[in-house]
Amino acid sequence: MKRIMVVTNSLTGGGAERSMNLACNELTRRGWPVALVPINSGPSDQVIPSCDVFPLERKWRDSWLGTFVAIRRFHLVVKMWKPDVIVLNCDLPEFFGATLFSRHNLVVIEHVNRPWITRIMFGRIIRRLLRLRQTKWAAVSSHLAIWPDSRNADAVIPNSILLSRTTTFKVPPMLQTSHVRRLIFIGRLAPQKRPEWLIEIGEKTNLGVEFIGEGSLREAMESVATTRSVDVNFRGRISDPWNLFEEGDLLIVPSEYEGDGLVVIEGMQHETPMLLADIPDFRRFKLPEENYCKSVGDFIYTINRFKEDISNLKVPKEITRQILASRTPETVGDVWEDFLYSI
Repeated sequence: MKRIMVVTNSLTGGGAERSMNLACNELTRRGWPVALVPINSGPSDQVIPSCDVFPLERKWRDSWLGTFVAIRRFHLVVKMWKPDVIVLNCDLPEFFGATLFSRHNLVVIEHVNRPWITRIMFGRIIRRLLRLRQTKWAAVSSHLAIWPDSRNADAVIPNSILLSRTTTFKVPPMLQTSHVRRLIFIGRLAPQKRPEWLIEIGEKTNLGVEFIGEGSLREAMESVATTRSVDVNFRGRISDPWNLFEEGDLLIVPSEYEGDGLVVIEGMQHETPMLLADIPDFRRFKLPEENYCKSVGDFIYTINRFKEDISNLKVPKEITRQILASRTPETVGDVWEDFLYSI
């Protein structure tokens, strides 16, 4: 079997990292030699890798000197472990992969339709270098084209999710409610995700907001929430955010654009009432119309409409079953194996 090295941003941080942890574990279980190389230092994920792990210990937002040191470590790991295939999972791993001089089969995973959004010109250069290296391109969803040329992916490999865990709200019967009690946001506090929408939504609906995640917008959002006296709680990054959900919590996903939408898929799995931005990336899930909102005003209107009974905002079980069936580690592992054999 080929020796597979997966290069990722960190051990934890988001859906892209966790999905690769799951893929590494599934391929390892099937007997593939796998190594995981997390570039940035950080805490462990809920999914603990069972393969070899070679952390590069770069600090998040490190200097160019720190990044150069991490690249040097990366080259040494590659030389020592001798992978046949190197999987580059997101922007930073793509940069590291493009610096390799030795010949390797490279694979880039496309997670979103606007990668390299903060460094577009640099991203174009990196992807040009990768194309010159005859890199293979895999998208996590069939609706994603490979940036910047809108080419078709060589393969579509969905993200897998943990399916063994289910959410059961341990609430005494006398405290159970179908009323909206809190609004929940899960994800990076970044412009793509539009988390700032929840401050206005919370203000206009008189509901508290829980933010789960970190990002560049946090400081500004904290200031706005304080100025407007909105009941907001910033929880930071949590490995299993679904453990925080209680009866009456409503998941709000206001993204401007998305890739695979793992938060939405996990929310379906946990039978969480949800409202999503009305964007093509979420329309592909084919949820009922009441689950989609085009604007802040639409979110406010729909929340007020279903404020007394948000059970109507749960995704129908038949839709959930169809979507989750393709996301088991075993099913995704089959797709990975077919792709790796083809390289």
